[in-house]
Amino acid sequence: MKTFKISSIVGIFTAVIVLGGYYLIDTPSKKKWIISGGEPNSKYNEVALSFKKIIEKKNDLEIEIQNSSGSKENLTRVSNGMADLCLVQNDIEGDEKIRSISTLYEEVLHVIVKEGTESISELSGCTISIGPKGGGTENLAMVTLEQLGIKRKDISFRKESLKSGLNALKDGKTNAVCAVTGIGNLSIKQFLEEGGHQLLFLGKDISENIKYSYPYIHSAVIPSGAYPVAPGKGLPENKIPTIGTRVVLACQNNLSNDDIFWLTHFITENKASLVRSHPLLAQMGSPKDLNQIQFPIHEGAELHYDRNEPSFFQEWSETIGLILSILAIAWGATTTIRQIILMRLKDSLDNYFEKVDAITSELIDSVDEKRAKEIAKELHDIRRETTKKLIAEELATDDSFVIFQRQLHTAQQLVNETLRKRKI
Repeated sequence: MKTFKISSIVGIFTAVIVLGGYYLIDTPSKKKWIISGGEPNSKYNEVALSFKKIIEKKNDLEIEIQNSSGSKENLTRVSNGMADLCLVQNDIEGDEKIRSISTLYEEVLHVIVKEGTESISELSGCTISIGPKGGGTENLAMVTLEQLGIKRKDISFRKESLKSGLNALKDGKTNAVCAVTGIGNLSIKQFLEEGGHQLLFLGKDISENIKYSYPYIHSAVIPSGAYPVAPGKGLPENKIPTIGTRVVLACQNNLSNDDIFWLTHFITENKASLVRSHPLLAQMGSPKDLNQIQFPIHEGAELHYDRNEPSFFQEWSETIGLILSILAIAWGATTTIRQIILMRLKDSLDNYFEKVDAITSELIDSVDEKRAKEIAKELHDIRRETTKKLIAEELATDDSFVIFQRQLHTAQQLVNETLRKRKI
């Protein structure tokens, strides 16, 4: 029974190691993280606040959010060590220090104009707001406008925040506002609700040629009714083909593998909570899932994703653990049964020990010749019987049998000596 218990414990312990040890994650060494987000009330800041809320709620950590003009400024801050993390468009060029942790959601180009504007060609010679200096809108907007035949020299640009650009459009100081943001941007929604403005249709095949020259840009669509402006009414009336890119959670390459491994694990394991905090994060995933990614994956994040793309043993850890437990239990049970069988075999041999011992005692007490001959036959029968049982594995083959054979041999010698003396 002792062996059985030990075997069972070993099996359970092994299973725990296989199943549970895989999920043990140390807490990060960093106790304060700085995230460079975006403009107040922007999607970047909303998402950054979601990270802050969930991380601080479940850990003894402090998250500081810094407002910024957008992707370019965020990259500069992370590269210079002024921030640990940032949100950045995948199409914005960064230096060799930038590493990606996770893709977050899709951003698409919105072009907001006055009602009645039917074609992008109408914007030639006009003034266009292309986002703040240091933001990511300018890059994507210019790529798109040039692809549609509008030259940089034919446009006057205003570099300003989305809020300032929309106010300028309302006041007639600009003719269009370009904004690269997540679908459902609150500032755009509120502006369209006021009436008098619309989202511009850019053309049916807007992305087909662009994506070959700019690999970090992809085809996208603003769905019809994406921006509810009145009960039962939403803009655009029809879906708008456009250009999109991914927002990436990025960091500097010198952050420790352990810390980034922990962070990647945390946001992956708490994706449901993050999505409840901000629906756009339902699109969150591994940078390895993208065909093209601007920034190399941080080694700590890559270790996590490789871990989540399990090896054979990781993928089958539960099954292996179960099998090991079953085998341990089976081994323990087998050992116990074997011990029981051995005990029964030993008990059978003990009976023969007692018989030979009784015969030996009778010989010592002195017997006549007739009885000595009877005893000789009994001993012969015992030897033959025990030999047959040994061959049939009905008796134990351990040291006990060897001792029994010696006892039997001694008894036979004694009876032979007794018979010799009686003949004399």
